[in-house]
Amino acid sequence: MEHLFLDVAAAPLRLLAAKNEKTRSELGRFLAKQVWTPQDRQCILNTLAQLLLDKDCTVLVGRQLRPLLLDLLERNAEAIKAGGQVNHDLHERLCVSMSKLICNHPDVLPFALRYFKDTSPVFQRLFLESSDANPVRYGRRRMKLRDLMEAAYKFLQQEQFVFRELWDWSVCVPLLRSHDTLVRWYTANCLALVTCMNEEHKLSFLKKIFNSEELIHFRLRLLEEAQLQDLEKALVLANPETSLWRKEKELQYLQGHLVSADLSSRVTAVCGVVLPGQPPVPREQASTRNSSREQELAFRSYVLVDSVCRNLQTLAMAVASQNAVLLEGPIGCGKTSLVEHLGAMTGRQKPPQLLKVQLGDQTDSKMLLGMYRCTDVPGEFVWQPGTLTQAATKGHWILLEDIDYAPLDVVSVLIPLLENGELLIPGRGDCLKVAPGFQFFATRRYVLLTFLFPLWRLFLISPLTRILSPKVPRVEFSGPT
Repeated sequence: MEHLFLDVAAAPLRLLAAKNEKTRSELGRFLAKQVWTPQDRQCILNTLAQLLLDKDCTVLVGRQLRPLLLDLLERNAEAIKAGGQVNHDLHERLCVSMSKLICNHPDVLPFALRYFKDTSPVFQRLFLESSDANPVRYGRRRMKLRDLMEAAYKFLQQEQFVFRELWDWSVCVPLLRSHDTLVRWYTANCLALVTCMNEEHKLSFLKKIFNSEELIHFRLRLLEEAQLQDLEKALVLANPETSLWRKEKELQYLQGHLVSADLSSRVTAVCGVVLPGQPPVPREQASTRNSSREQELAFRSYVLVDSVCRNLQTLAMAVASQNAVLLEGPIGCGKTSLVEHLGAMTGRQKPPQLLKVQLGDQTDSKMLLGMYRCTDVPGEFVWQPGTLTQAATKGHWILLEDIDYAPLDVVSVLIPLLENGELLIPGRGDCLKVAPGFQFFATRRYVLLTFLFPLWRLFLISPLTRILSPKVPRVEFSGPT
């Protein structure tokens, strides 16, 4: 397995420590140490995870520690559900932090979709206050309601139809009479998105709640926020190399360095890119030791020469950005094995976590979407979902091999999936949205086909050169000298 390190003491931690007195007191003691023990590195990561929840430090932490962002989010999610009970205070802080980062960091939106799948909405406080149960205790610096509604509005802007269906927005209607104008503003904009108002209806709706001066003020505020968002995006994109871990031949613990082994068990580093790992299925936890041994054998059997590392890194970045991936190259160049190795590194070694379909002239859309099949009862039919439907609805990975041989009815199925993330099933009249975690891969050979070309992230995979080919047996079968 590759060894990766990240130098955080040189600039990121020092900038964070200079932010205010709180960050200086929490990070200064680590910067003064000459050597970081494993316990120190875990304390640093936990401290950074807590600073991420401070709305005054969220943007700075996200900008300076991009390689650690997914790990810090996972640590906070684990802390929120620790002990079997939800920490509502930390939940609200995490929601506000994600909303501040969701526009500029591609890791945040996929994480948010996974997180909210089985967690309360941003404005869960409204449900708790309206119930007769025991009141929930919050910290001394309780999040303001205006921050929560602003966060809800930003989530809706990113995935309008997902959060519209996921949360019950009726509890927000009384907030239109709030004394806080910002609460009313964000609530009104949320309800406009939830009800799918056009611009004319939205303006008429806002005029019933705000006077003309307030509308002008809030429009100027939106323009200012958009400019700040563009500036932050420029700062993030100005130095793209800061989002990658660095590779070293042997695992070393140097001053100011964090290593990939320090990361949470929920994430994994692939050639410098941090990806979420696949949590084990409860019924498969008993075989975790065997699967770990198989995973280690898979890592050893895959030789990471320079070209393979570059391909893996680019592929991992596409997965982190949730792009559909098309790998193109001649037979035997390693297109399928590249996807399989990436799946093994993220805990997706076997079906159903990683599904593979070999396309050909005999493949039809029913094989991918599903069909009705008869049962033992005469005249009774049940729906059996196809491979693509299972992967899309359950958030698994799927690899369609030799897509250039796919019939036209299969291509027609893939168009809405690639364009809108929707799967249309003609026989049932269903329109299914893909689940969080779904990833679509396909392979093809060198042919002059351009169908669906703008919808893919295309990778050209070349076979090993004559210079690199001798390195594989030398690395794989080298014995003691």
